[in-house]
Amino acid sequence: MGEVETYRIVVAEDDAAFRAALASLLHADGRFDVVGEAENGREAIELTRELEPDAVVMDIEMPDMDGVEATRELAPAVPVLAISGLDYEERVLDIRDAGARDYVPKARVDDDLIHALTAILS
Repeated sequence: MGEVETYRIVVAEDDAAFRAALASLLHADGRFDVVGEAENGREAIELTRELEPDAVVMDIEMPDMDGVEATRELAPAVPVLAISGLDYEERVLDIRDAGARDYVPKARVDDDLIHALTAILS
C-alpha cells in the first residue's frame, strides 16, 4: 500500500480558537500538515516565504494586513483558499481577484474545507 501524500499548509486566521479548530480539522484528515499559523496577513506572507507550504488557508478579514492584500502578494505562486465569517460578496470577489483559487464560508468549513483544499492542490 502506497504512502498518502501529505500537503504542507499555513493557516492565516486572527481568531486563535478558530485557527486551532482549522488546524485540528486538517490534521484529523491525515493528508495535511499545518506547518505554520499566522494571525494576520503580514505574518502569513512571512511564514509562507520561510516555510514554502503547498497552500495557504487565508481569512479575508484580519488586522494589520487583511487576507486580500496578503493573497495579492502570494498568489499565484502559492495556492490560496480564502475563508471568511462575513458573507460580503464584494470581499469574496476582491480576494478571488487577488488570486485566491477558491472560497469557503467559515460556517461551512466542517463540510467543505477539505474538499476545497484538495481541489486547489490537484
